[in-house]
Amino acid sequence: MNLGLVSRKVIGLIMYAQRSDKWHHTMCRYLGLPFDTDFLYGIIPGVCREAIGRYDFMYTNVKCFDSDKTYAWSEHHANKINNGRFSNQTAYYGTAPFLWELGRVAAKGMPRAEGSLFFLPRDDQVTIREEEFDSVQKLLDEAPRPLTFLLPWRKCDIWKNWDKVKVTGDCKFIQMKDPITRQSILSEAFLKHKHIYIPWPGTDVYYAEFLDKNVIVYDRLEQYRTKVKDELEREMDLVLNYLKWGYDYLSDRQKQYFGWTKEWMDIDKQDRQYLAHKMLGLNALKSPDELYNDLLERGWLEPHVLRLPNPEYTDAYLWLKDNISDVSCTPKGEQMYALL
Repeated sequence: MNLGLVSRKVIGLIMYAQRSDKWHHTMCRYLGLPFDTDFLYGIIPGVCREAIGRYDFMYTNVKCFDSDKTYAWSEHHANKINNGRFSNQTAYYGTAPFLWELGRVAAKGMPRAEGSLFFLPRDDQVTIREEEFDSVQKLLDEAPRPLTFLLPWRKCDIWKNWDKVKVTGDCKFIQMKDPITRQSILSEAFLKHKHIYIPWPGTDVYYAEFLDKNVIVYDRLEQYRTKVKDELEREMDLVLNYLKWGYDYLSDRQKQYFGWTKEWMDIDKQDRQYLAHKMLGLNALKSPDELYNDLLERGWLEPHVLRLPNPEYTDAYLWLKDNISDVSCTPKGEQMYALL
């Protein structure tokens, strides 16, 4: 397993899940637990494009997180895990952990949003982008300033041509290498910018929509393909075999859905809000105490003597609750959501 996860830990007869490099610290903070806590469940890394519009062979497998329990925060994905024909997993449907950090930062005061947040293209362990970079350079030149651009923190995710583009004017670069501060830095970046440039219609699109940002999905789906054997940095395994999202691997349903969401600002706002609601688990929001007690009662958490709730995350919950509204979708939105 190589999603930036730490190897599993077994104590006595208890098997602890692999720690998430994205969400472990945020989950600990929201629940009021120390960072050295080991959880009985894995945490879905994002709105998993590899499991949209096709059967999920990856997150329904106990080998994915070395646990039979998975915290999932897209409603369709939680249902897919719980109802999968070959699934040996149970999913807990909750809210995207990123929103807890976002709410904590936002509750302290909303900054004036200006300029652009630019997510650079990315390669990953199995998928690679074409060599072309002139289109990215053009967007960087034209993007409203101030400009902040992000480089992935995992080496395997860094676009091979990122160092060929040049930025001028009021610009800064961030790479969120520290897992403790990673989500807080990203939260501040989202809140401080008005325009969000994203190469592919993935998780960040839904974060941006929740904040009512102007979203530009700038790459074509066809610019990404599955790596050939000589391009892989390690042997294909369970994870890599299903962690594919190159255009050559996408199903017809995936091409239809991602092709639609690529033109994000052309989608009816009602449908955009509906999708963000469903993809980020906004209808599953619980306070820190509610979430802790529910997980404990279900046998997903062990009792913790050292639980110290942080009032900042109660404020985060209240801010999120105040900013979540009822949603519905158009017939078109319902048709496209059914593709998932």
